[in-house]
Amino acid sequence: MSNNNQKTACIIGGGMSGLFTGALLAKNGYKVTVLEKNHIIGGGLQSFRRGDAVFNTGMQTFAGYSPNMICNGFFNYLGINNNLQIMPTNSNVQEIIWMDDKSFVSLPKGREAYQNYLIDLFPNEKVGILMLIDTIFNIGHTYDYLFLRQVQLHPETIKFAYMSADSFIHQYIKDEKLISIFSYIGWTTGHNLSAMPALEFCMMLTLYIQGSYRFIGGSKILVESLNNIIYNAGGQIINNTTITDIEIIENKVISVASQNKKWSADYFIWACSPKILLNITDYPIFRSSMTNRIKEYKNSFSCSIIFCKLKKHTFKFINSAIYIPLFSSKKVFPQSLLLVTDPLEENQQWANTLDIYIPSSIDDFTQWNDTTLGLRGSEYEHYKSQFAENILNYISLYYPSIKENIDFYEVSTPLTIRDYYGNPNGACYGQQGIYIPIKTKISNLFMAGQAIQNQGIAGIATTSIFLTETILGRSLIEEIAVAK
Repeated sequence: MSNNNQKTACIIGGGMSGLFTGALLAKNGYKVTVLEKNHIIGGGLQSFRRGDAVFNTGMQTFAGYSPNMICNGFFNYLGINNNLQIMPTNSNVQEIIWMDDKSFVSLPKGREAYQNYLIDLFPNEKVGILMLIDTIFNIGHTYDYLFLRQVQLHPETIKFAYMSADSFIHQYIKDEKLISIFSYIGWTTGHNLSAMPALEFCMMLTLYIQGSYRFIGGSKILVESLNNIIYNAGGQIINNTTITDIEIIENKVISVASQNKKWSADYFIWACSPKILLNITDYPIFRSSMTNRIKEYKNSFSCSIIFCKLKKHTFKFINSAIYIPLFSSKKVFPQSLLLVTDPLEENQQWANTLDIYIPSSIDDFTQWNDTTLGLRGSEYEHYKSQFAENILNYISLYYPSIKENIDFYEVSTPLTIRDYYGNPNGACYGQQGIYIPIKTKISNLFMAGQAIQNQGIAGIATTSIFLTETILGRSLIEEIAVAK
């Protein structure tokens, strides 16, 4: 329950970062109001049901949940770990990566198994592989929060923030096929190897080599658990609310407003695209150089998704992420399709659903730019259907029986992501390639989200912790590290 002396926080955006930060503040005594423009919350954690089929819209796999790592400690600290149904991916085959020549690699879990597998495939690169993996882990482990440690200075890693992952890998590896295997990590960060900072590449690969995980039956239970933390502390989540104005007086946010209501609070957290914030106010939120960079930077890639309900007992459940080379005359990123079968139980034999993620550009859908969900017309539906059939025909080259195994499917496009996530151009990860500080020039306004710093559940957890610590004025990481 709330009281008159309770500090208040208003969070604009009910996606993953907004809910993570809101739950942390609520646990520490704040009355939190989350304002979400859609009719449901969750952002990349959203899942939906069609009959007995449960589909995840994002976060198909995530890392950092191993013992003594960020996600495990974070969920323990919030008291929700026992609520969640989480299973590891196949330890022997975490990722299946098809190559252009129709061969494939099956990357296992664990540092030793991972590097030994690559050495078996590329024996001439043994020395380089060992040196590369060793360097990756040394750099990756300097992300202290990921391993529930107090942040320390690591000056030896600074140079890797200004080096591309592509250049970094080439220092150790010459075989282009081996180098291409590492490109799958781009699906987890929104970067290709030439654009991804080597520092981020090492951080993400360190986590994924040590183990990736999945939500059984969808990630909805995580969304519900975070909602309950906020509600039980006297807070609220208000859907169907689009913020159109922000009132700032003497370097302090006084209120934010939708078309017909205002909200006041002690602190405000902007947990959606920073470009949208700049569009609703001319007040200098950031330094002029940062403002210009935000306006100029491109967004990360978008994608279309085919959600397939499979016929019973026709397609084996594969507890791995599957990457298939993308056929396209256009230069797109990532250069592969992503396939996943969704888990419904721990020891599942047959798949119930199949999700297919296809990198796409919103430019291919410009004629429907001004339409809204459910009101885009028959031409749009025909376009989606033809697109899906072309993709399924192509996937049949790798999995020949796939089309006859499908009962029905639904298709989303970059427009769907644009409307649900609120990211310009339907970007999967929001703005990329720019590090935006969580503190703004406004004393009580903070930034959160995948467009700010780090991506994925682990990355957003670290950013949310740091943001909450900044507001509280004290450290939380030691409490999180010992939470059970």
